[in-house]
Amino acid sequence: MFSLIDWIVVAIYISGTTWIGHRLKGQQKTPHDFFLGGRRIPWFAVSASIIATTISAVTFIGVPAFIYAAGGDFTYLQLAIGGIIAKLLIARFLIPRYYEQEFYSPYDYISQRLGVTAGRLTAAMFILGGILGQSVRVYATALVLELLTGWTMGLSILVIAVFAILWTWMGGVAAVIWTDLVQFFVLVIGGLAALVFMLGSLPDGFATLWELGRQNEKLTVINLSSDPRVAFTFWAALIALPFQGVAVYGTDHLFTQRLLCCKDSSEAKKALLWSIVGECVPALMLVVGLGLFAFYQLNPLDAPLAALVAEKGDRIFPLFIIYEMPTGLKGLIVAGILSAAISSLDSILAALSQISLTMFYRPFVNPGKAESHYLVVSRLFVIAWGLGLAAIAWQFTKSAGDIITLAFSMTTYTLGPMLGLFLASLISHRIEVKGLAGAVAISMSLILLLNQPQLLNPIFATDFSAPLLAWPWLFPIGTLVCLLFCIRPQKQ
Repeated sequence: MFSLIDWIVVAIYISGTTWIGHRLKGQQKTPHDFFLGGRRIPWFAVSASIIATTISAVTFIGVPAFIYAAGGDFTYLQLAIGGIIAKLLIARFLIPRYYEQEFYSPYDYISQRLGVTAGRLTAAMFILGGILGQSVRVYATALVLELLTGWTMGLSILVIAVFAILWTWMGGVAAVIWTDLVQFFVLVIGGLAALVFMLGSLPDGFATLWELGRQNEKLTVINLSSDPRVAFTFWAALIALPFQGVAVYGTDHLFTQRLLCCKDSSEAKKALLWSIVGECVPALMLVVGLGLFAFYQLNPLDAPLAALVAEKGDRIFPLFIIYEMPTGLKGLIVAGILSAAISSLDSILAALSQISLTMFYRPFVNPGKAESHYLVVSRLFVIAWGLGLAAIAWQFTKSAGDIITLAFSMTTYTLGPMLGLFLASLISHRIEVKGLAGAVAISMSLILLLNQPQLLNPIFATDFSAPLLAWPWLFPIGTLVCLLFCIRPQKQ
């Protein structure tokens, strides 16, 4: 189990990142400093922050479990296709628009093009999507803490939330980005260390891992299936996932906030394009998952541990860490998982707080106050959202699904409609945009029914149980339906 040395390793990591936040505490004089770092963050730090935020505990816990499970393989890598296409499009077309004026967020841009109501509607969807998506990531990390410490799931979630709140509260987005830089290196080193140890535990090392993977058909990378109910296919990655990628990196303020911290659009483009190297981390964790499979093929789990994995497949890597990793290295891996989780959580806290302040509190609740007042309110929003996300994460403990599917499916409800409204803002000079709220409602309702078709059972007297479409296809559907219902030809 976890030893004193392991706890010391984790404590050193926690203390180091807290120190960074403390060093930056006095540098925020205005909300502009707190939320955009004064637009003086170097591109490489922004790029590392984008990667660290993307690579959450879902990556560390869920990706190894994906390939370990029956039928699991390397098809998860296909997701990178959509992400790369999206980043190229955003760098070419969207980032220059965000730097045309002093925009705080994409929703400021939408407000300028479609009116403040449209901007606030999009911001509200971001808040909802951020709550759903990031709560899953907190839950994933809490799984590890629960197994390591014997704490309840609720206490584990609360501990993660407290540290994320502390770091964000002290230093704002600058602290988030610089701690993300540290966390990026910790999680990569942790993943590599786990893989090296696994290979050393196998006879003939990588050769054994590869052969067992080949024998069990786990080396497939490209899936050319045209079945829309299969998530990880080449066609879903090529056609559907660019919609998700543009929505995530181009309209979701969790990521655009980082891009807006650069001094100009050129630096922001560089940060986004260099973040493509982050696609190597899921590949690393897939190999770690294959290592887990090979190890337990040769050293089967005993009955009690096998029962735990059968109940929740995502427990496989945490159990390996606890029972197989040596002292010290165990602490490093856990620090990597914690770093992945907290980097995502403190990022969403900064983004949610900024949007709450600039789109709702400042114009509606208390306009015309001093900047010092808004800085205090910004920090209060960080605390409130941190506790709120912890509460939602606890609700996901009741879910029986795997973490990857849960994480992605939660984002389908809002990312598509958000992108639809953003596309409408880009072409607003050519069309009339009406009924935005109705378009969003129709889009989200359709996605809900495709995700949860059992809601239709009483109406059609049938027995729908599984989603009608795999989650990647819900992004273009949500986008296009929203766009279709909110535009109409311009009157001549």
